[in-house]
Amino acid sequence: MVSARRPFWSRCIVLGLLAGPVGAFAGTQPLRFGVLPLQSPVALARLFIPLCAHLAKALHRPIVFATAPDFQRFMARAKKGRYDVLFLNPYLYRQLHGYRAVARIKGVPFIGLLITRQGRHIGPLTPRSLAGRSIAFPDPDAFAATLMVKEYLRARGVIVDTEMRPVYLRSQDSVILAVARGLVDLGGTWPWSLDQEPPAIRAQVRIVARTAPGPEMPIAVRDTMAPATVKALQNALIGLTGSVAGRAILRRMHIPAGFAIASPREYANIPRVLNPCAAPRRP
Repeated sequence: MVSARRPFWSRCIVLGLLAGPVGAFAGTQPLRFGVLPLQSPVALARLFIPLCAHLAKALHRPIVFATAPDFQRFMARAKKGRYDVLFLNPYLYRQLHGYRAVARIKGVPFIGLLITRQGRHIGPLTPRSLAGRSIAFPDPDAFAATLMVKEYLRARGVIVDTEMRPVYLRSQDSVILAVARGLVDLGGTWPWSLDQEPPAIRAQVRIVARTAPGPEMPIAVRDTMAPATVKALQNALIGLTGSVAGRAILRRMHIPAGFAIASPREYANIPRVLNPCAAPRRP
């Protein structure tokens, strides 16, 4: 029995473990599906526990949904091999050893969005107009929402960390809400998270700029995973679009086109280190 004192996100992990008929996976070692804390644990659980349940039935073994309070603790656990399957951004994937990309989101452009509150005047994206402005990010290592947005502004002469007032709010939800409520001038996010906000929140923000696209979000597995398990996982992910139940899971996740097979080569050119404090590029 789950204690009422435990936080909801902790109870969600237990629910993920119990996906599927009771006793169906007796004696089978669970796979831990680690999801980068892009949003609150509750929001991620709502999206990923149905996917874990579907994959558990396809692979005939329990799959445990897991996340972490922040990016740093998530990566520390990943580096210790605490997760068997990972859903994380391309930049952090390139920092890991012992994992390889086997699938990716399909049809969701991996771009950074610069957003502001409806009705707030921002002006041109120049050092003069943005000097001293507050800007919220989910985490320093959020690839699209932070690093790609900072690079976009750097290319226009704006060094965010020295000329603006950046704050880090741990999740995409918090950034979007802070912008919608007018608590900050600007925010960095990406389409997948913005699309999942309630219409009333989305109506309060507007997109100021979009970055160039990068490689789509990967799903990676430990190098030691058996080839047959990897193949079954890939087939289950690709096959989601082929059933009514699978398409319902994808609609809930805001990934209508589903997943595609991925190769580690697709992520070979992701820079290991981006330097948002570097001098801006000159024409």
